[in-house]
Amino acid sequence: MKVFDIDFRLVRGHTIVLLASWIVGTVLVMAAYTLAPTTPPVPITAQYLDQLRGSWGWYAAGYALFFVVDCAIALIGISLVAWLRPEGFRGPAMIVLFALGGMLGVLGDVQMLGAAQLFRLGSPLLAPEMAPAFLDGLNTTCNWLSAASFLPGGIATWLACRAAQAVGASGGWITFTRLGALYQIAAGLVCAAALITAQPFLNNLALLGAIVGMPVFATAWLCWMLHEMKSQPSTGD
Repeated sequence: MKVFDIDFRLVRGHTIVLLASWIVGTVLVMAAYTLAPTTPPVPITAQYLDQLRGSWGWYAAGYALFFVVDCAIALIGISLVAWLRPEGFRGPAMIVLFALGGMLGVLGDVQMLGAAQLFRLGSPLLAPEMAPAFLDGLNTTCNWLSAASFLPGGIATWLACRAAQAVGASGGWITFTRLGALYQIAAGLVCAAALITAQPFLNNLALLGAIVGMPVFATAWLCWMLHEMKSQPSTGD
């Protein structure tokens, strides 16, 4: 497969935007869910609906940053292929899988951005008699998209390992990459199991793995990746 040269400064900028948007977006979305979670109380109250309307800006800002994050994730495969130059099917597969994972995330982000505008406008969908069904559908769709988005990225990350050995990447980074691939796949499966079974333990485990674990892994893995790329002659400044 013909590959292209990589500009380390461009990859570094891409990584900084991805991580900064992810960290700030996570804080904003967690604040939004603290102020007014999209899982309504039973019975639903006018006070809760007012809180949901008042939190629209937090949701909009947080998911706008998540939109940036998922677009950046969709492009990671290009940087990895340019650096690792994998042979055979691995290169195209990595690009497609990262793009798929990112775009699944984007679909969920767009849906939440639209919901934030409905919160702001006081849509009839948020009337007491309609809000439970609307919010349940919103949560279900976004959670399934989030669960599905982890699997392609995990497979693509695993495919990078053999090519990383060929270019002389450190054994530590390769091992961490394998662990990260398994973590992403496991996170997707746990999220799916939580949605199917509605078990509180699985729900809490899925939230912990997705909201806390994924940003921590991504930060460590991407920063280490930049260090490995920097050491390659073709990716220097």
